[in-house]
Amino acid sequence: MTSMNLKPAPGRTVRDPVTKQLLADGGETRELDTFWRRRLTSGDVVEAEEAAAPEESAAPEAAGTPSGSSEEAPDAESEKTNSRRARRAAQAEE
Repeated sequence: MTSMNLKPAPGRTVRDPVTKQLLADGGETRELDTFWRRRLTSGDVVEAEEAAAPEESAAPEAAGTPSGSSEEAPDAESEKTNSRRARRAAQAEE
């Protein structure tokens, strides 16, 4: 499978389906499976020039509980939900 350095598109947050962690703003290397190809096609992620070290994104997962994510997750989740609602409302108006 092909790998690519991906980062969230401006104004977007994207959660990794396996780790449930937000994709780093600076970018991370990901295997281009069906999930990430759909994110590229929909414009949720863009190709990044450099990726963060994979060890950084895997460290919280290895520790068991991600540090600080309990405070960030509700805000990110509500932004994602609000974004979905806005897109659905815009589609309904068309």
